[in-house]
Amino acid sequence: MQRTLRLLFVATLVGSVLAATLGALPRAWAGTAAAEPAITTPGPVGDYLRQVHARIHARWAEDFLKNAPAPAPTAGAPAPTAAGLGALASDPRPVTIALTIRWDGTVADTILRSTSGVPELDRAAIMAARKSAPFPLPISDVLSDDGYAHFEWTFARDHRACSGGKLARQEDPLEVALPRLVRSNRTGEALRRVGEAGAGRGRDGGVDALDRFARLYLSRSMPDPLLDTAASVALAGAGDKVQADRLRAALGSRATVQLAARGLQKLGIDVCDVVRAPLEGAVAFDRDTAFEAVRAVVADGMSIAACRPSLETIVKDGKQARATRLAAFELLDAHFAAELRPLLTVLMADKDGAVKGAAVLASVRKGAGRPEMYRLAPFLRDKAVEVRAAASAGMVRAGGDLALDQLYRLARETDPRPAQLVAAELATHATSASAEFLGQMMKRDNREIQIAVLQALMARKDREARALVEEVKTNPQSTVELRRIAAGGSVRGPVASVIIEGDSAPASAGAGDATANSTAAAGGPAAAAPDVATFKALLEKGKSREAVAWVLQNLLRLPPRTAVDVLGDWLVRDAIAAAAVPAARPAPAAEGKAAPASPPATSAPALAAPSALAL
Repeated sequence: MQRTLRLLFVATLVGSVLAATLGALPRAWAGTAAAEPAITTPGPVGDYLRQVHARIHARWAEDFLKNAPAPAPTAGAPAPTAAGLGALASDPRPVTIALTIRWDGTVADTILRSTSGVPELDRAAIMAARKSAPFPLPISDVLSDDGYAHFEWTFARDHRACSGGKLARQEDPLEVALPRLVRSNRTGEALRRVGEAGAGRGRDGGVDALDRFARLYLSRSMPDPLLDTAASVALAGAGDKVQADRLRAALGSRATVQLAARGLQKLGIDVCDVVRAPLEGAVAFDRDTAFEAVRAVVADGMSIAACRPSLETIVKDGKQARATRLAAFELLDAHFAAELRPLLTVLMADKDGAVKGAAVLASVRKGAGRPEMYRLAPFLRDKAVEVRAAASAGMVRAGGDLALDQLYRLARETDPRPAQLVAAELATHATSASAEFLGQMMKRDNREIQIAVLQALMARKDREARALVEEVKTNPQSTVELRRIAAGGSVRGPVASVIIEGDSAPASAGAGDATANSTAAAGGPAAAAPDVATFKALLEKGKSREAVAWVLQNLLRLPPRTAVDVLGDWLVRDAIAAAAVPAARPAPAAEGKAAPASPPATSAPALAAPSALAL
């Protein structure tokens, strides 16, 4: 036991002596009194540099420097004093390496840029960088064009330690880098490079670079179908024929059909030719979507002559759904009314009362008088209420006030639809007799009829109709709903359809509504977006360089759909500027000569009477 205790005592004594001896050796890190400088690079780049530094600092300053003795003196030289060792440690040559970090934070490469003159120190710096991985995932602000984050990092043995880190971008030429940046969704960096290109091209001001960026941005595939289609439409407006296939695919979706139809028209492609197969097919969803495409063409004021054969085939096909047949007939009646006489003759013998009624009303010539009224008289006794409704409204359309005495059957109708359609037809009249007739109809104890009559009176401008509306407002016996409608309110609750009870034509999926829903779903209220009107004004004035500056400054702050529209307008800036130039005024006529007569002003089209499909 005593021997063991003696051995422990000796070991403790030896350890204390060694510790004191080694502690007397100067340490490079322990001999420095100044603090390590902070990395002061601003913004996201500086934040990432400080994160990388925190990882490297643990390996270099806390591990290597604290345990590395000062360099030994050269052979034959006198042993340096303590003060000499401290001076040597405080003024070494640093080592600089190139550090490359992958997207996942691992080290891709480390290359010695400048040596310290001490191979062991150079190797220690490289090992410190490598062993510090994995680093935080690189942000887009530090990535170079090749997808890596490149840095130059300086290591020293004095108080500077490993604080000398800086970003070392590696940039390809713009024509090489821009597609890669846009494809990887690094829009901010792409815009920065466009701005740099503009600053270095003098008078060009980045116009060509922004052109290239806009086409690349709009050509990429976007996850939102509406945005993707809107981008394709913008490129189509700039004449990009490649967008045809992209738009044809979008034509098969109810959410994007209207935008796609508009884009195909800009490319000169007849939408009717594209939708002919689904329009005549047996799949209801595809057919309804095709109808939306045709309606979009109509809304843009374009011809649907190529759709006429398909629409007539649908109307004649008794196996089709009623709503589908009526939707096709509505398009035909609105655009080919003067050429439908043979078709109307066929449809007026149709077994479907709604289709037959629509044909009966469409066949009536306005103001045709008694002969037309005689032709319609048999239809007033038809078994189908839709036909009786169409015949009653047709009598008013053909004979005006002469027909009012022939409508005594309306009082016997238990179905409100004949009265509703007559009221809609009388909305286009302005005579006292027709106003008085509407006043009598208002006394019917039927909500649907009263609402239809009130709406007809409110659509008229004559004094008698206005007086009846005021009477509804002030009459205490009028229902609250009628008084609210007379005061300008909307109809609440269901109102029976004029022709089809509980049935309707295919619903319209408006692109505007879908865009609004997409924006609302993106989150809460966003910050105020830049004023796009300023950008439009610059384009109209032909100030391309100023417009480039506006895009570079504001594009990232715009909602996605607005950004697409802005880039689309940029690509057609010449057309916008040309359209904004006022037309040249004709030269004043010489004295004694009459100025050329101006063409007669065309009167505004009269309010068309609702068809059997309306209301």
